[in-house]
Amino acid sequence: MHLKGILLDIDGTLIDSNDIHTRCWVEAFEHFDKKIAFDVMRHQMGKGGDLIVPDLLNAREMRSFGEKLNKYRGELFKKKYMHTVKPFPRIREQLETLRTRGIKLALASSANPDEVEYYTGLLAIGDLLGGSTSKEDAKFSKPSPEIFEAALEALGTDAGRTLVVGDTPYDILAAHRAALPVAAVMCGGFERELLSKAEFLFANVEEMVREIDVVDEYFKK
Repeated sequence: MHLKGILLDIDGTLIDSNDIHTRCWVEAFEHFDKKIAFDVMRHQMGKGGDLIVPDLLNAREMRSFGEKLNKYRGELFKKKYMHTVKPFPRIREQLETLRTRGIKLALASSANPDEVEYYTGLLAIGDLLGGSTSKEDAKFSKPSPEIFEAALEALGTDAGRTLVVGDTPYDILAAHRAALPVAAVMCGGFERELLSKAEFLFANVEEMVREIDVVDEYFKK
């Protein structure tokens, strides 16, 4: 294989969590008497709270309850929502297939460390990973490239032989800012046209793995 490493987003890529995160964020905003439409919030998924909160609040609201909102959302998610998240089907099997082809794998997430740890256990993939990131590995969340740069460093593969896999336009922008090619998966619920700048577009990780030899052709150049 010419492809040596894959950096995997978690939410919406490996686990079916985007709608759950959306509901949690909507509830958290409502707790502070700020109503955000579900569809508006849904299209924020893939960004961290460091970007979602200032994107949807004005200056006065940010001073009044911006920090409190972000903290409340994190606590609410762990208490009410996190344990309702389910993996997409056969993720471990798909990642095992990639490992048998000699491809190293790392998780590239800006979620809280305990969430990344929980999802790694939920997916039962810890033994397949060569690295992992969390919120602590970057000052800013996607579309900043920092998380993918940190995951690449943890994995230790050459950038010219490494692929990002994600489900949002923010994954694509972050990957391209790091000059990394990206395979976008539609299982996260984003519209096809919003993912059109990815080098590859697949329905899900399973389809990407079936087409891994086609992807590998890209890395011959």
